[in-house]
Amino acid sequence: MAVVRGQFVHARMKAPIERPPTADDVLEELEKILASGDFDASPRSRGFLRFVVEETLAGRENGLTQDTIATHVFRRRDDFDPTVDPIVRIQAGRLRRSLERYYLLEGGNDRVRIELPRGSYVPVLRWTDPGEERPKGPVRSPAAVDDWPTVVATVAGQAGPDTAIDDAGARFLDHLAVELGRYRDVRVLVRREPVPPGADGMFALSCRFDEGGRRLTARLIDRRAGSGSQVWANEYECGQATPQEFQEETARVVAANVASEQGLVAKRLWAERRASPGAELTPYGAILDSYQFLFNRDPADLAPAIDALKRVVAVEPECSLAWVQLSRLYLVNHCFEVAPLETPVEQAVACAESGVRLDPSSQRARAALAGALLAKGELEASRTEAQAALDLNPDSLVYLEWIGWVLTMGGEWERGPALVRAALTRNPHVIPVAHHALWLAHLHRGEIETAYHAALLHRDPTFFVRPMMRACCLGHLGRKGDARPELAALLASKPDFRTRGRTLIGRLIKFPHLLDTVVDGLRKAGLALS
Repeated sequence: MAVVRGQFVHARMKAPIERPPTADDVLEELEKILASGDFDASPRSRGFLRFVVEETLAGRENGLTQDTIATHVFRRRDDFDPTVDPIVRIQAGRLRRSLERYYLLEGGNDRVRIELPRGSYVPVLRWTDPGEERPKGPVRSPAAVDDWPTVVATVAGQAGPDTAIDDAGARFLDHLAVELGRYRDVRVLVRREPVPPGADGMFALSCRFDEGGRRLTARLIDRRAGSGSQVWANEYECGQATPQEFQEETARVVAANVASEQGLVAKRLWAERRASPGAELTPYGAILDSYQFLFNRDPADLAPAIDALKRVVAVEPECSLAWVQLSRLYLVNHCFEVAPLETPVEQAVACAESGVRLDPSSQRARAALAGALLAKGELEASRTEAQAALDLNPDSLVYLEWIGWVLTMGGEWERGPALVRAALTRNPHVIPVAHHALWLAHLHRGEIETAYHAALLHRDPTFFVRPMMRACCLGHLGRKGDARPELAALLASKPDFRTRGRTLIGRLIKFPHLLDTVVDGLRKAGLALS
């Protein structure tokens, strides 16, 4: 179906259709969308959709500007400035994604379509071509529009998928949807019946309760290739937990497996993207590029990932997660000098602040800001922001180890490590900062042997942190011979570490007595820093 302003044209026959959809046709479709469980828009987005559709039907589409929508839908004042308050652009993007999702699932056979093209707030109201077949195999939005992954979550009760799920399954599904959404990485659809054929092109997360709700089996299926292949499966036992505790905690763990930045969906997608060089740049593609660097730690990946994110935020400034990832890459390069790029810590802070401003309820954005403030030396502000991130979802696993790391590095020597240990116990996909925090906490207490054990568990071999941690402890333990290979690895990573080591260590270790402890341990190991 091609649409020309004021005229509806059949894409195949190149002849006018008898009539465009009437106002009644469009309003009937609007009410069907708003009543659908597959249209997951917020109340504000729903009001946005109703307003622009009704204004267009009334012939006032020329007045659908950011100012008009902001004042009528979002109750902004008459002096609204879209350069300061990007709410209309943000909500328009979310509304487009909700509409695409609806038509991918329940609305695939609707005769009337309501679409919101990029770059416009005027909806397109059109017929669906009755001769047009629904796509088979992978269903992907055009890369220039949207390529964010979608996970469809379902739960079957003991009686099977063809009956209503039991109360335990319903509660678990609610918890799971919330936890998946907290990562901001995947779109989440919840269905209380088997996933329909129209869901091809998505990831299907199928969960099933057995033994009276005391055992859960979870499976992730990649349905983008049509038939579907299993990506992952696991079983969870209730044990001594109450049913409610079991449902809530298992939802957190399953969500971490699936939707975290080192989880199954992201790893699968960035590996595919890496295998297809020259893929078109998209917001999610740039975020995958950052994940590729953060997972593989290949210095050659850093500059391209930063460049991709910078281009994305220039054209899509409402993408909070892109700002968050850009902040994290700036922070990595500021602290470890991976690539010869200008990445001042002030820019890392500014990017994280943009992410928080766009999505203040994002635990990831606030955690990123806390880390950037730590590196800048604003310890009180860093601890405050880390606490704000934790307060958003105190029991969630989202960046729990990062929050614990920030609090530890900021001087909370009991609570910070406790959060890190909780993350290590509960989350199979923690990021490498976890053991770095425990190492510093033990070093602070003078527990050198235990600090060395934490350094051995630090699984990130890149940059200079791991050999520095180990060599420092070995020096204090008087094991100079064992420290030699660690010092060799350290100097291979940073040949100028003798002259710049104190500066680099001080990028993250902000307490002078601890900085001196690390430097003294390296000296005892055989590496004196100037």
